[in-house]
Order: sequence, then C-alpha cells, then structure tokens
Amino acid sequence: MNYALTSVTTFVRRAIGLDDISLETLPVDAANRLRKLQMRGAIEQMRVFVIGNTFFAPVLAFQAWGAGVNGMVLGWTAVMLAFSWWLFWAWLSSYRTDGHASDMTRFVTETKINASIWCLGFVLFFPFADGDSKTVLTSVMVGSLALGTIGFAHAPIAAFWYLAIQATTLISVPTLYSIAKGTSQDLLLGVLAVVASAAIFNATLERAKEQMRAFKNHEALAHKTEVVDLLLKDYEEHGNEWIWRTDAKGKLVSCPSQILELLSFDDGAVEGADLIHTIGNSIESDHQSEVGKVQTAFDEMVDLHNVVLPLRSRSDGAVKWIVMKGRPQYEDAGYAGFRGIFADATATIEANRHVEFLAKHDPLTQVYNRNYVQAFLEDLDPARDHAIIFQIDLDGFKQVNDGYGHTVGDKLLQVMAERLKTAVDGASKVARLGGDEFLVICKLKADEMLIAQDQIGQRLLESMSKPFDIDHLEIGLSGSVGIAKFPQDTDQGSTLLSQVDLALYAAKRGGRNRCVAFVSNMMDGVQKRIIVTERLRKAVQAGSIESYYQPQHCAQSGRMIGAEALARWYDPELGFVAPDLFISIAEETGLIHELGEQLLRRACLDALKWAPQEDGTPLMLAVNLSPVEVMRSNVAQKIQRILDETEFPATRLEVEITEGVLIDDVPATKFLLEELSDAGITIALDDFGTGYSSLSYVRALPLNRLKIDRSFVFGIEEPEAQSIISTIVGLSERLNLEVVAEGVETQKGVEILGKLGCDVLQGYYFSRPLAAKDFEELTFGQKRLSGDKTA
Repeated sequence: MNYALTSVTTFVRRAIGLDDISLETLPVDAANRLRKLQMRGAIEQMRVFVIGNTFFAPVLAFQAWGAGVNGMVLGWTAVMLAFSWWLFWAWLSSYRTDGHASDMTRFVTETKINASIWCLGFVLFFPFADGDSKTVLTSVMVGSLALGTIGFAHAPIAAFWYLAIQATTLISVPTLYSIAKGTSQDLLLGVLAVVASAAIFNATLERAKEQMRAFKNHEALAHKTEVVDLLLKDYEEHGNEWIWRTDAKGKLVSCPSQILELLSFDDGAVEGADLIHTIGNSIESDHQSEVGKVQTAFDEMVDLHNVVLPLRSRSDGAVKWIVMKGRPQYEDAGYAGFRGIFADATATIEANRHVEFLAKHDPLTQVYNRNYVQAFLEDLDPARDHAIIFQIDLDGFKQVNDGYGHTVGDKLLQVMAERLKTAVDGASKVARLGGDEFLVICKLKADEMLIAQDQIGQRLLESMSKPFDIDHLEIGLSGSVGIAKFPQDTDQGSTLLSQVDLALYAAKRGGRNRCVAFVSNMMDGVQKRIIVTERLRKAVQAGSIESYYQPQHCAQSGRMIGAEALARWYDPELGFVAPDLFISIAEETGLIHELGEQLLRRACLDALKWAPQEDGTPLMLAVNLSPVEVMRSNVAQKIQRILDETEFPATRLEVEITEGVLIDDVPATKFLLEELSDAGITIALDDFGTGYSSLSYVRALPLNRLKIDRSFVFGIEEPEAQSIISTIVGLSERLNLEVVAEGVETQKGVEILGKLGCDVLQGYYFSRPLAAKDFEELTFGQKRLSGDKTA
C-alpha cells in the first residue's frame, strides 16, 4: 500500500512539474543558498501584506456583524491582528537566515498558520453572511489567496501550502453550504474559487521553475572558479599566511615584514601606525571600497572575512593581491583590538582573472569567443540598436594546417585577429567563432548602415588578401565575408548568426574572396543541413564512417602506450565532413547510438591487430562517449556486449566522457561509471577545465584520468600556462588520477609537460590521427624500431 501511494505521489509530482523545483537534487550548500534567497524574497514581498491584514481582517470579519456572533467577530479579528503583527516582527529575525532546512520548515509552519487563521474566519462567518456579504467575504478571501500566494512565490513550498489551505477552504465551504441549503449562488462561488485557484497555481509553478532555472545557471557559472579556489586553499595551507595584530584603537602592534614592505613602511616603523589609514594610502582609489569593509568590521567589532587588497611592491612595482582576514580579541571581558592574517593570493587572483577572461575570449587569438557573441547578440534591442555583423572565413586555411602544421596555422590565426582589429574601429568587436571563422560586430547609427557595410567589408577583404609572414614563410590566402544587419534582416539578435552563416556560405559558393549580404531567399541554404542529415543516415546504415587513431605516449619514456579512436567521414558527394557537424547532427537525430556502437565495435577489432609494446604490454584503446549516449540506461550493457562479441579485454578499454555530462544527472552518471569501472574499464574525464564540473563530483566518481584540454596546453612555455597545468596536476595527484595532455605540438612542450608531472601526451608532435591500416603499420614499425635499438 505504501509503495503504491509513493508511486502515485511521485507520478503526480512529476506530471504537474513539482520535481522541477525540488531542492533535493542540489548539493547541501547550494540548497541552503537557494532557501536563503527564497525566504528573503518572500519576506520582502509579504511584509506589506501582513501589515495589510490590519485593514483586510476587519473587512472579512464584519461581514457577519449583527448576526448574533459579534463576540466571535471581535475575537477572531483580535487573533488575526495579533498574529499578523507578531509575524511581522518574527520575520525580522527570519530574514537573517543562513538557509538551513529548519529555518524553511519554521517559515512554512508560520505560513500554514497564517493561511489557517484566514480560513477559520471564512468558515466561521460564511454561514452568517447574507448574499452580498458572502460575495464580499469570498472576494476578500480570493484576494488574500492571490496576493498571499504570489507574495510567497519566492519560496514555492510556502506558496503551495498557503494556496492549498486557502483553496481547499474557499472551494469546500461554499460547495458544502450549497449542498446543505440548496443555494446555487454558493455553488457558483465554489466553482469560481476552483478556477481562480488553478490559475494561481499554474502562475506560481511557472515562476518557481524560472527561479530554479536561473539559480542553476548561476551555480553552473560559479563552478568554473572551483579550481582557482582550490589553488587558494593550497596556498594558504602551505604557510603563505602572516599574522597581524592591532590594539583597541586600531594601531598596529605587529605585522609581518612581507606586508610592511607593501604598506610602504620605512625602517620597519610599525608600532603605533593606524592600520586602516595605512592601507588606504597604499592602494588605488578604485579599490577604496575594500578599505571601507575593514573600517566597518573595526567599528562594529565583527569578524573580517576575505577582504582583497591590491598592494604595489616598492621593490619591483608589481601588484600583490593580499587577502586580509581577522576577528576582534577580548581580554578581561574588554575589547583588546584585532588579530588576523594576511595571505598572498596573487597567483590565485591572476589565475581567476585568466579563467574569467577565457569565459569570454578565445585563448589562442585573445579576441572574443562564441559564448560572448551569442550573449551580445541576444541583448540587441530593435528599438534601440542598429548593427552589422561580418562573418569571415579564410579560404585555404585547411591546406596551411595540413602543409605546415598547426603551429604555423595557429600563428596565422593570431595575425589574422590583429589585422581584423586594425581594419575596424575600437568600438567594433572582433571574435573567433572557431577554426578559421571570425566575426566582427559593428554597432552603428541607422543612416550609417549601408555605407559602413561596403566600406568595412572591403577593408576586411583587404586585410585577408595581404601575404602572411609566418616563421619566414610567406603564405598567400584570400577570404570570404558574409554580412547580416540588425534589425533590417531580423529583429531577433539570436538569429543573426544563422543568417550571416548563410551569407558566408553564399560568398564561398560564389567564388570566394568576396562579400555577400544576407537576403531572405538564402534561407533555402538550411537545406544543406537536411542533405547532410540524409547522407549521414545512409552512411550509418552502410557503416561507412571510419575510425582514425591518434597515438598517446608516455611523458617520461616517450613510448607509445595507446591511442584515441576518432570518427572521420568522407562522403562521395559532400567530401570530408567535419566531425563537429556530423556528430552534432547524429546526437540531434538519435543516430549517435547506432554510430557509437559501430565505431566501438570497429575500434575493438582494429585494436586487436595492433602490435604490443616492447615488454609485451598491449596498447590501450580510448573511445569517446557522447553525452546523448550516456543518457541511455543500457549503455553499460551495450559496451559489455561489444567487448564479449569482439573478445576485446575490458582492461584495455578507456571510456572518455566530457565535463558537461556531470551536471545533467549526477546519480545516473555515477552509477554508469561505477558499472564500467567494476568491469575493469578505465574512465577518463575529457576537456577538463573547460566545462562546469564540480570538484565534489570529480572526487565522488570512479575516474582514472583527467585529460587537459589543448586550450590550456597552448602557450605552455608561458609561466601562467605552466601554473595552471601544475595546479591541475597537483589536484590529480591528490585524487590519484593520471593526467593526459592533448594538443602537444613541440619538443619544448613535451619537455615542460613531462617536468610538470603529466603522465601521458597526445598531439601532432607525435602523429596526426591515422587510418586503421596506417596506425596498425605504425605499431609494428615502432616495435621493430625498438627492437633494433635494443640489438
């Protein structure tokens, strides 16, 4: 019986959408933060309403005045007014909540009592009211229902309890009275209460869902800084903190020499100096608000938490970011001053700024990235803004990468970014969408649009037509430019990218080295994606998508120890189709499940043919699992079935998942990975550092490897890049995980990554991805080469 009731309850909650707003799926600290926001928001909205009970309660009660129950009228009114004012003062304390579940429980209980007192008055007075008074009585209750539910909507659980109690009373009392007395008017009031309650419930539920979506989005962005927070913790734990102390007047008693130098003290003169005044004189004016936090803590004698002070060193002029913490001290029951610590957080804050920079910028070219562009375009307002966007694509860039390597290609892209910034004014925004595709956004006045379109477009073409001098190589390229205008072409900024992409495609199809503006009939170009989808469907059915393999090498010995399987598709009509395109289409259409099964089976069969290492150890095979595949409940069984069919050992297989998988369904993902791990399969977290994964998830999951994305490996010779890699390696060592660095392209990079503690390296320095037959020959060739060296 209990199981059936639970099942029905679960079904109903899911059907009406209450599961979407449940806090049970959130980590405890996140749930506390959300409860705090909910309670504060509800209290801010409801304070005026509670005070309003002073006026509304008598209106409700006195509908029964003169019916012989005047004592009850006065008694109920007194109770409502007393409780309302008590609740107003009680909420002053509740507003300071830290979001603990017990605080929310108390708040909901108060809400239930408030609703119940209102309902008690309705139950008591409805039988004594006449026709008009009943209408007034019901109207007041409906108003209380609407205003109260909407006010409590910031805290959905309180709102739904308030709604449930009042709606039940509003519906049942007139209905039962109608049945008992045979009055149709009372039945009509009950029906109207049903309609009003349903509408208010729906509005409240949608608002609660939007609140939960907004909170989760905010939490996802906060997760990006966890690696930097870990760096700060490590920094503090290893003794980079110094104690300071003041007397009751705020005068310094002791301070570390490292801070004295930054605070511009001469000859160690410290005792008696005013700490706050000294700090204020040592930092820039735009950070004086931090000094104000210190002053407030001293004035109120409360704890001082994580005040960040930018202090400039007198020795080298460099800015040191110092975190200041402290708390008041008491001796003999009297205030004796403050004691605290200074901690050098320079490396952490600079790394944090770098992470924030990468959130909006392309790490290779330093211009804006696709995420920033999409957010910027979505913010365009047709009533306010006029803009032209230019999408630029280099003609022949693939040949540069293939002929000269990615190092030359990357340098060319950097030069291209600088040329584009020179070709437009400083108010325009230059972004790299990916590969060799750039975007320029120009906000203009309405009467400047047509002239600017031609002038800027021509300058962009000229910037691409000049030869590129890269590493003493003169490389000649041309470019194509697509143009779209806002709001002329569309009043929805989010659709501009698809329109300019169609214009760019038309420019390339029309002969390249030209500008083409979007026109409405270009929408026919969307047929291209439909064609690719149909061809992909046939390719999957025919099994014509191939597996290529890129070697992975031991960072210390240089030996090849395995390979990652990558999907490649050549179509007779379309030519080589980019993996990003056909994989995304496969995920959207569901073809990824059949395709993933084909590629895994073929990779296992291919790997059985590879020559082992010199000591007889077989090479590992790494395969990628799409997030769409992970969502299927039978993915572990599918992998095991293929391993059984091909007789490929589970211990030779490595499954790679991306960080995005972790935030979708953590319990289900953990269960899947545990199944795979129990079978002996190695688990790797791919593209680490570029997504939103929580470190708590990383610790909880049965992972074996972290794969550092190539965006962190790029520029490995720079100290900042090495600091980030070192942090990730240190984290991995504490979690007992191997580290794989992708995108390795130079001998210098190999040496640095090895010294930093990376375990496995992968990239064009060793080999580009190879077809199955070529990779098989490579494994035998390396074995013969190793044997020759031994001989």
